[in-house]
Amino acid sequence: MDYASLVRQYRKLIEDDFIPFWSAYTDREYGGIMNCLSNDGSQRLSDQKFTWSQGRWLWVVSTASRLHKSGILPGLDGEKLREWMDETFSFIKKHAFMDGWRCCYLLSREGDHLIDPVSGIYDASIYADCFVLIGVSEYIRAAGKKEEAVIADRLAESIIERVKSGKYNTEPYPIPEGYRVHGVPMILINTIYEYAVMKEEIGEEASEAVAYGRSCLESILDGLYDPVRHLIREHASTDERREKYLLDRHINPGHTIEDIWFWIEFLSRFGGLEERMERITAIAKSVFALGWDDEYGGLLRFVDMDGGKPQGESTGSRYESLILDTWDMKLWWPHSEVLFTYPLLYALTGDSDFEKIYQKGADYAFSVFPDKVHGEWIQIRMRDGKPEEKVVALPVKDPFHILRDFMKTLELAAAKEAENA
Repeated sequence: MDYASLVRQYRKLIEDDFIPFWSAYTDREYGGIMNCLSNDGSQRLSDQKFTWSQGRWLWVVSTASRLHKSGILPGLDGEKLREWMDETFSFIKKHAFMDGWRCCYLLSREGDHLIDPVSGIYDASIYADCFVLIGVSEYIRAAGKKEEAVIADRLAESIIERVKSGKYNTEPYPIPEGYRVHGVPMILINTIYEYAVMKEEIGEEASEAVAYGRSCLESILDGLYDPVRHLIREHASTDERREKYLLDRHINPGHTIEDIWFWIEFLSRFGGLEERMERITAIAKSVFALGWDDEYGGLLRFVDMDGGKPQGESTGSRYESLILDTWDMKLWWPHSEVLFTYPLLYALTGDSDFEKIYQKGADYAFSVFPDKVHGEWIQIRMRDGKPEEKVVALPVKDPFHILRDFMKTLELAAAKEAENA
């Protein structure tokens, strides 16, 4: 793998395209990001702010600032990055939290708490809390704000307590009755990783958090793993109806590909990667092959566990409508996850299959998603690659996945280039 070429490619994309694009949507008056935009970014559709997105943006600008200071992103304006992350953190600190250290899901531009129109409640999603903790943890590291760790501690305690008790919500992906899902332990692995790394780097104890994160990881790699197909189940019913129902049969390739690097980061840092690598590499190869669209190229959003359109009987769940309505769409985020997961696997194993998968995914992504008119990516595409103006999760254009993966791939490539020099 040509790491020097990857460094040049991803540095240029971040410095000359993506950060300049999103700089136009930073809210310098109130803090945070204005990302309720059309798919191509040409229209601002609302001034509302999803807390989910504010936490993600805080992670992005904090990481960009850290990489700028380290010399990996020299072309960025360090002063502006510091201003953006300070303003975003201040907005979150002042407005995101409710009683019990729960995050309000939806805010006005100024920060007023709004009721989620779908669920009819304020704290509509534990995912919002997790993304805020991810962002706050990275901000504390990047800005050297050890004194703000109490916010991360309170939020982490609240998230773990609610998940253990089952008293939490998961909009826009409600959990069907009688099912366990991949998404909750998945986001917790990454959330706890970011939180624990921050705790260790400011010299504080993180062993309890690490133990909890490991239990989440094991619940996936042991409890949701299909040892025959080498796949991760997205929904698992408690009475093991898998071969019959749509919910039990469907696979989300993008989720698994993203989660793979969550596992690797966590186990690399906190121990246990070597004994898990055989299973991880088998999953990485199987899920890409299953999810790849041989007719048009790219990754399908959802597939049946035996390939193709998800099949099976209905349970009447609202989630089934999402699966059937969007299964063949080509979304930005699974393809950006390919751009980091497979170079990471190649760097760890030297297996040329992972380099080939990366190149196949990159060729598709960079031929289909880049917006040559407005910059950044047109993030939602139909199966044949044509743009699609459709809400598939939140009604936003999201800076998180692409910039996160670009920065992680750049950081990996820069380290390998230095190692090989």
